[in-house]
This record gives sequence, C-alpha cells and structure tokens, in this order.
Amino acid sequence: MPFMMDLQTQVHLRCRREMRKPFYCSTLIGLLVFCFQVQAENDINMNEVRELAKLPVDSILENLSIDTFAIDNYWINVHGRDKPLVVFFYSNFHNPSQRLATLIRYVAPHYSDKLCFGRVKVQEQGKPDEMTANMLESRYSLDKTPGILFYDNVGTEMVLEDDDDIDADFKEFRTPRMILWKTYYTAVRKRLDKLLVD
Repeated sequence: MPFMMDLQTQVHLRCRREMRKPFYCSTLIGLLVFCFQVQAENDINMNEVRELAKLPVDSILENLSIDTFAIDNYWINVHGRDKPLVVFFYSNFHNPSQRLATLIRYVAPHYSDKLCFGRVKVQEQGKPDEMTANMLESRYSLDKTPGILFYDNVGTEMVLEDDDDIDADFKEFRTPRMILWKTYYTAVRKRLDKLLVD
C-alpha cells in the first residue's frame, strides 16, 4: 500500500507542475487508475469467492442493488431505465450460475453509478429443459443459462445492445473456473468499460 500512496502523491505533484501538458498528466492518471485496479484484484480473497460459490445464487447476490425481474413482467422492468442495464439469467442451485454470480457480486458495486443490474431466476435448480431454453432464446435472445444481457439506453427506449457481440463476449464468463477467476473478473470489467464508452 505505501507504493500506491507514493505513486498517487507523485502523480498529483507532477500534474500540478505540468499543468500545461495535459497529455502527460492524463497518461500519469491512467497509470494510477491501472495500479489501483491491479491492487483491487489482489485484494480479492479467493477463499471467500470459493465459499460464496457454494451458496445458492439468491444468497450470493443478497444485499446488493440488483433488481429481481419476474419473467412475466420482464419488459416492464427493462423499459424506462435512465442508465444502461445488465440482466443476469440464472438457476438458483446450478454450479455455473453460482460461479458467475460470484463475479457479479464483485463487479456490480464498481458500476452502481453507471449501470442498473437486474436478475431473472429461470428455475430453482439445474439447467433449464429444452422447452424453457427455447422460450428464453425466442423471447430474450438468451441462448444459454446462465447468461448476461446488456441493454443500452437509446432515447426513451431500451434496445438489446449488439446481441451477437454480447453473446460472444460473455459466453466464456458463464462458467468461470476458479483457477482463472481473477482473469475473468478483469475481462468483465474491461468489457463493461468498453460498452459504457461505446
């Protein structure tokens, strides 16, 4: 932590001295943000993540600002948002859903001022049957459970943002292996940052 404080002080002092060189300052600030992100990843306790992944999804995500959507009123919840929306479809007792829920638990708080988060419980246990899976695909463009859909706010309507791209980008995060959990975490953060900029 002393290294981080020294770097922060150094960036601040250099920026004050170099006010006429905005590119130089922005580069140093970018470096500082990167260092803080690396530090945040190192602060994640993987033993805690592994224990969380044993819990049902509803328990993993409790006490977070994530709205619960019923399938019957899904579109009512999606429309009228003032921020982009990330929706997580899951089964409550289902290892891939539980592992993905741990990622959401750690990612969502970083975007509480930029994104809305919602969740849809597809069923209580296991993988959806073929009929349910087909219904989810036809209604919501969801090809697998667990899955994440990202909606961008366009005027007063919500539209599915680049459905094919989202599907491809998030598919690998649906069943993150614990050994690569921090890699997935970083990749999800980068993807959300990119979606917010685009």
